[in-house]
Amino acid sequence: MFYAWLAEEFSTGKRAGEFPVRLYRTKLGLMLEPAPSRTQLSRRKKAMTLSKVATASALVLASAGSFAAALGSIDLSSGSGFFGNTPVAGLFLDTLTFTVTTAATFNGSITTVVNGTQDVDFTSIVVTPGAFAFASLLGDPVEVWATPAAGFGLTPGVYTLTLSGTNSASIGSYAGNLALTPGLPVTSMPEPETYAMLLAGLGLMGFVARRRKKKSS
Repeated sequence: MFYAWLAEEFSTGKRAGEFPVRLYRTKLGLMLEPAPSRTQLSRRKKAMTLSKVATASALVLASAGSFAAALGSIDLSSGSGFFGNTPVAGLFLDTLTFTVTTAATFNGSITTVVNGTQDVDFTSIVVTPGAFAFASLLGDPVEVWATPAAGFGLTPGVYTLTLSGTNSASIGSYAGNLALTPGLPVTSMPEPETYAMLLAGLGLMGFVARRRKKKSS
């Protein structure tokens, strides 16, 4: 009778606002415990909603991170620096930043590091702003990409090196070296022999022109 009265008085909600309880059965018999208030239920619902949102956001970030990776920045203040990475299997897009403090000539080379069935295939390696593209010098199984021998002229600023490509399921790696040389690239000057050939050619053209003039007269 006592439990029936409790069920009637409390579990039906007649006194929920005054003394909210919850009646439940255990191996020891019927038990009572404080029931959550409407405020507590509302807070729990909000917490569950926030938890679901946080979980979904984490999944989105994890999915995005599996494709793009920010490698941070590389310090070239000493003139050069080394870096490397092991991208995820499948498509990847890695970025690396560096700072140029004074006008300089930029050079760099990147080599894949593979073993067995590992295979890293670059599709492009570009420095921005400016869209300075590395060129492929050697293909599979070991790829080598590099800047032109003369390098790229960069003015002061922050630049981003973007490496895109695909990695095999067995996951290979790559390593690179970047260097800055003070001063912009200098246009190559002709060698003395080149000047001599140029003068000889001009002299020959003058001689032919004079002979034609004499013949016409």
